[in-house]
Amino acid sequence: MKYIFWLALGLTFTQTVWAQGDFRGRVVDAKSGEGLPGATVQIHELEVGMITDVDGNFAFAQVRRANYHVHFSYVGYKAVSLLVRADELPKLLVVKLEETSLELSELVVESNYYKTGPKEQTLSMEILDTEYLLKNREGSFVNSLENLPGVSTINTGVGIAKPVIRGMSFNRVIVNDHGIKQEGQQWGGDHGLEIDMFAPGRVEVIKGPSSLMYGSDGLGGVINILPPPIPQQEGVEGAFQMMYKTNNHLVGTSTNVKGKHRDWVYGLRFSTQDFGDYRVPAESFNYNGTIYPIYDEHLKNTAGRERDFSLMTGVKKSWGYSTLTISNFNQEVGLFAGAVGIPNATLLEPDGDRRDRDKPRQETNHFKVISNTNVLLGQNWLELDLGYQYNLRKEISNPHTGQVVIGDDDLALRLALQTFTLNGRYFLHKRPNHSRIFGVQGQYQINRKGGFEHLIPDFKSSSLGAYIYEEHSWYDQLTLTGGLRLDYANRNIDSYRQPIYDTNQDVDRYYERNAAIDKSFLNYSASLGVSYYPTMQFNAKLNVGTSYKVPTATEMSINGIHHGTFRHEIGDENLSSERGIQTDVSLSYLRSNFSLVVTPYVSYFLDYIYLAPSALFSNNLDPDAFYESTQVYQYKQHDTFFAGTELAVEYHPIDALHWKLAAEYIYNYNLDTYLPLPLTPPPSLYSDIDYEWELGQYILSSMSFGLNGKWVLDQKRVDRNERSTEGYFTMGANLGATISLGFTEANLFVSANNLLDQKYWNHLSRYRLLNLPEQGRNFTVSLHVPIGSK
Repeated sequence: MKYIFWLALGLTFTQTVWAQGDFRGRVVDAKSGEGLPGATVQIHELEVGMITDVDGNFAFAQVRRANYHVHFSYVGYKAVSLLVRADELPKLLVVKLEETSLELSELVVESNYYKTGPKEQTLSMEILDTEYLLKNREGSFVNSLENLPGVSTINTGVGIAKPVIRGMSFNRVIVNDHGIKQEGQQWGGDHGLEIDMFAPGRVEVIKGPSSLMYGSDGLGGVINILPPPIPQQEGVEGAFQMMYKTNNHLVGTSTNVKGKHRDWVYGLRFSTQDFGDYRVPAESFNYNGTIYPIYDEHLKNTAGRERDFSLMTGVKKSWGYSTLTISNFNQEVGLFAGAVGIPNATLLEPDGDRRDRDKPRQETNHFKVISNTNVLLGQNWLELDLGYQYNLRKEISNPHTGQVVIGDDDLALRLALQTFTLNGRYFLHKRPNHSRIFGVQGQYQINRKGGFEHLIPDFKSSSLGAYIYEEHSWYDQLTLTGGLRLDYANRNIDSYRQPIYDTNQDVDRYYERNAAIDKSFLNYSASLGVSYYPTMQFNAKLNVGTSYKVPTATEMSINGIHHGTFRHEIGDENLSSERGIQTDVSLSYLRSNFSLVVTPYVSYFLDYIYLAPSALFSNNLDPDAFYESTQVYQYKQHDTFFAGTELAVEYHPIDALHWKLAAEYIYNYNLDTYLPLPLTPPPSLYSDIDYEWELGQYILSSMSFGLNGKWVLDQKRVDRNERSTEGYFTMGANLGATISLGFTEANLFVSANNLLDQKYWNHLSRYRLLNLPEQGRNFTVSLHVPIGSK
């Protein structure tokens, strides 16, 4: 990996010396024509930017003659993104910005590789900036997204969560960090996402079929996590963040420093979280008809600890930029004693320490090395992302009575997954209204197992894909996108034979958990999208695509009791690729103080892979191989139907008053069993209202106050043997302030979740199986203090 960073430097020696010149322009108000001082201008491909002067002028010196995407933004105005071609650089560029009171009205969409605005993007998308992420700190990064329409989470307590988009999760949602697909053990319902919640600078959530650009697993959607911008000015800057939560007495901190020295840039971040057992508004829970106590309304052994760091260094030149990021996520979280296996009343008794992490618990470490390079080739650009990940997951618990353990007697499971990733994209701008991308993606994985329990065997997995994607625009009113992709994948899985011991602890025989598997898959995907924007106010989008998902090694070979999900899971080596035919429609109406977006969608999936309950129990498979017995669930394939809609409304009756509403409804149906699919999010509606006011030159330069509410309806459309869940209403509040400290301005946020301390159940929570309610009232205090020297 030490050569990755220098790859871009090697590429530059193959280039011709291209003509250079100044790139100048002016940013003005669209109505008055007056210059806008302090507007931000950024050349995307070079990761360089500047602020306009008092007359709105800007000038970049000695810029190579090439095609660039240039972004213009100013507070209170719609942002604009323009493609500036090589022959246009010598000309004076005048950019007109229109006023708006909508915070996220026209942000550049980084996930759209053409770097155009939302109106040209043909898939539905949510864009979250730094301010949103600061105001919505939850128990994990994923939980910060769950109030978005179409987005939910599967939770295990407060520190473990995984995303759900339009009712799809696990290996049907892709999470990209720094352009590299996050690879842990996504198949596990009790396996969270290993992302430092303080690190993202911006998040883009793509909803709908995304296999064309991102490959297998992109059926539900994609979450792109983008880092904070590379420093633009010479000098050093940084920030300190602190967070406290009252429910489980969580204390979180994050300190980051970044800077620029000549052509070199660097950044460093270190984050911590420590939390105790969390409180629920209940004194008991009901498991299979037996009532168990919850002492002092706290769930024993749900405390946790997290330590994360990241280091970035890179170079910015006239030919582009290259960065190398090294990061490590380390988390240790206790699991509620009643949530692993059959609850035991003795284990639920308090031990006097609400911050210790006893057995059972999870220990997770995720190490990443990522290189991102953008290099000029002629007048066009090549983007190259390279990544290495090492995910180590341990589950610590006691062995079963009578179980023969060789080695560590409290290491139940050890899963070590290494992933090597390559993403390459070449951008070809044929004409001002016609662009083309050639892309290639590759991945190679090695998984190794350990511990006295068995779930999945050792395996190797590889994939390689290539695609072409085009965008055409006409008359600044119509954009057409389309593309084709071809993929190859292989699953090479080792067999596993479990030794069965006799009374003398000698090997008597072997039970084959899974056979050896070596299977290849060939898939294609295609999409066609159109975006029509005849006026500045109206935008209609249609996207039709085919997507696919290759069976994972887990789905083909798992055979063991998954204590975290209270079931015995068995794979099927004969699984084939599932394929989806998906259609998305988006209708939006936008004015300076009002926006309305309606997004209906419908999908049909062939050979949809899911876990189905059977009439078997573990001891039916082999009476001597399992030390306890639970119901067997087997991976199966059936045709399914999905449909739903999302609604988003935003209104500013006056500049200071902001009202927002988001609603979603998801319907799915198994065409073979005539039943809904499991873990379907219930219909919901979220609304918040905020008032902001400026205080002038006081210590408190600005303040905001808001109320929010979430209505979730009953979920009675459930699969066989799945519990229905009653609806609920929760209320929250938030208070924000900008504090002038002389040398900087600090941001203080105070929020309250479940303000009325309601007792309710989350249909997607893993603890729902135990009839455990969600967290009680929780106040969060968050402080963000920027520090910089130039």
